[in-house]
Amino acid sequence: MAHKSISLNVNGIARKFSKLGYNISVLAQDFSIIPKNDPKQALRLRRFFISLGIYILNLSLAYLGYKAGIMELKALYGNWLLILSVNIILYIAFRSGWNKRMKDPSLTALQICVASLVVMYGIFFVYQARGVLLSVYVLILLFGIFRLDTRQFLYVSAFILLTYGIDIALLKIFRPHDIILESEFFQWTALAVVLISVSFIGGNISALRRELSSSRKKIQESLAKIQEMAIQDDLTGFYNRRHLMELIENERSRAARTGATFSLAMMDLDKFKSVNDTLGHQAGDAVLMTFANIIRNVLRKTDFCGRYGGEEFLVVLTQTNLREAKVFAERIRVCVEDCLVFETEKGQKSHVTVSIGLAEHLKTEGVYRTISRADEAVYKAKKNGRNRVEVSE
Repeated sequence: MAHKSISLNVNGIARKFSKLGYNISVLAQDFSIIPKNDPKQALRLRRFFISLGIYILNLSLAYLGYKAGIMELKALYGNWLLILSVNIILYIAFRSGWNKRMKDPSLTALQICVASLVVMYGIFFVYQARGVLLSVYVLILLFGIFRLDTRQFLYVSAFILLTYGIDIALLKIFRPHDIILESEFFQWTALAVVLISVSFIGGNISALRRELSSSRKKIQESLAKIQEMAIQDDLTGFYNRRHLMELIENERSRAARTGATFSLAMMDLDKFKSVNDTLGHQAGDAVLMTFANIIRNVLRKTDFCGRYGGEEFLVVLTQTNLREAKVFAERIRVCVEDCLVFETEKGQKSHVTVSIGLAEHLKTEGVYRTISRADEAVYKAKKNGRNRVEVSE
């Protein structure tokens, strides 16, 4: 019994490892250094790689310091290990999506503070060349132009000044013969002036960048709205005739390529002129909008409709033959008869009806011929008493 229990446990563990291995293999197949399905995260990672490139340049600088006898070998290794560890942790944070939980998903301020700690390490061990390393602080701070405002710039500047102050204190404790406090205070004050100046300049540049980004977004929204207005009928919201013809031509090309079929439904409101003449154009517009809503509620997602002329609407029924189109058209006709009602000046209710002509597109004809046949079917419906569906065979 005990042997059986051990065997079951082993099998269970084996299954778990097998599942884990499968999940890792799937992850490995889908893995990419920069995510392809998240543009914002991809941009953050590109900025991270910019900072990584700066780190690599500083690695070479540290190596030159070692060759020049300014930095000891153990300090060099420590510097490399610190930089490697910091960047691995940051990359994991970005690639795993952990950064999205933060208020600033770019982790800009955090990256600046971490980089300043790396410089702090370098200043302590390469104190003779601190003038070069102090200039690196300015380079680190400029990284904030991507994201930080002036207040945030001042915060990270204060953190940099704090780390440099801690360096001075540590040197005073462990290597007092290497520093002169008066001179260090002057250096610290000069760095403070530079960092504060850079903070205000960087904050203004960052603000300008955000304004440009906001303006570009507004321009894109305006262009999208203009484009929408250019292809839509103002009253009904359906496509205008020009854009409708482009869509029908595209559907004809698709049908020719795939062998699919489509049908056209030409719809004309019956005696619409009498509505305008009796109740005025506002009442006529209300009838058209109601009619458009009826069509919209019956249309499938793959179909589309346009206002072909005054009270004429043309519906394109994709992947639909005449038999199926007739079912659709009959639904529209019944809905219009039941729902499209208006009151006359005498308070009487009057029903608005619709005549519909159907034509299935033939591969041997152009779209204008198909539309013409649908129009002829509408004329036939009018001639045969209105409020009916006719088909062009």
